[in-house]
Amino acid sequence: MKKKIHLSNLIIYFLCCLSLLLSFYFNEDGSYLPFSMDFKDTWPYVLKLKESFLSDPYPYTVHYPLHYYLLSRLDLIFNDPLIVRLFICFISMIVPYIFFVALKEKYKNKNINILFIICLSIFFIPAFRYSSVWANDRITTDIFILLGCYFFFKYQFLRIKNVKYLYISFLLFALACYSRQFYAAYYALFIIYIFRNDSLKNFINLSIYSVTLSLPGFYLLYKFPYFLEGIGYSGNIFNTLLGNVSSLFVYILPVVIINFLFQDRNIFKIKRILIYSLISIIIFIISYLAHDVGKMGMNGGVFFILSNKIFGNYILFYLIFIINFIFILQIFDNYKDRFIIFSFVFIFCSIIVPQSVFEPLIFLYFFLFAESKFKNIFLENKRASFALLIYYITYCLVAITDIAHKVKLY
Repeated sequence: MKKKIHLSNLIIYFLCCLSLLLSFYFNEDGSYLPFSMDFKDTWPYVLKLKESFLSDPYPYTVHYPLHYYLLSRLDLIFNDPLIVRLFICFISMIVPYIFFVALKEKYKNKNINILFIICLSIFFIPAFRYSSVWANDRITTDIFILLGCYFFFKYQFLRIKNVKYLYISFLLFALACYSRQFYAAYYALFIIYIFRNDSLKNFINLSIYSVTLSLPGFYLLYKFPYFLEGIGYSGNIFNTLLGNVSSLFVYILPVVIINFLFQDRNIFKIKRILIYSLISIIIFIISYLAHDVGKMGMNGGVFFILSNKIFGNYILFYLIFIINFIFILQIFDNYKDRFIIFSFVFIFCSIIVPQSVFEPLIFLYFFLFAESKFKNIFLENKRASFALLIYYITYCLVAITDIAHKVKLY
């Protein structure tokens, strides 16, 4: 087992950091400039927060104010939004390293250079890059989430349990929720773990602690209902299911392909695939009959757009839903994992659900918490971890070139 990070890997990390600065220089952004527009739209709210933490978020954002409050403190120092953005860009460079530290804490018996290669993929997840460039709240949230995971693993894998690590972990996850309230879904991971594996006393104490941490959030929601009312719900759960499951195909596909190419043993069981195929087709038929394609809006992800542009219909979109539903059932064969994955699917239920909302959420969950046997190849095989890095570099280039929105209409 390797105990030190290779110099070559550190050099790659340094080059990845330089690539973020290059993205900053060119003001890199996604299709239709969502991150730069979000920064411009929310900056007036940042300026208002310089005066009071309880400034009204309407009509600037539906996200809780912690991230924007931190930006307002930075602006008090720099008094220049460009320098604030650059500062956050530098801070974002440590996110992949914090991810590596959390991985190392969990997988103590694994080659740390393989873990380090996995963490490099974060640099090339498009939403992470755009967030780094435009001081998006994803950066703040990811830092709190990953630090929370680190302290959780310190508690989980210590021979003599120290409950203070759990309290620190819960606090960090609460701070993440006060930047992006959608991440409250992560709380289920901890509550389920404590309920199943710890003492009743700890479960009760931490539940009370969690409720206490949530009180400011309920107060903010009471004072500013826009945090809830401003979210444009799709109004159709089947639109959400079809759109979000199809969007997840981007992140599930490399797991399937790399396992198929590098696994020495066959972990794809034909009998299970046939059963999952039947389940997926039944779910699709119900969803197809109940969904409203005319109100999908931007709820279908990149494949909804491509299917219509290339073929003039949504057959490709529907086909990818069926395929990815099979993949999800195959990869996440643990019921706890399925519960969490579909929690992510349904928690993003607005009319507009861009591809970026799942980045790097699904990536982090898969490597930090999923019990899937499909994860093992990345932790044990250096070529597989490099293949994953190459996939995300390719995905990043496709996203930056905006190919999906430049193809000709049918």
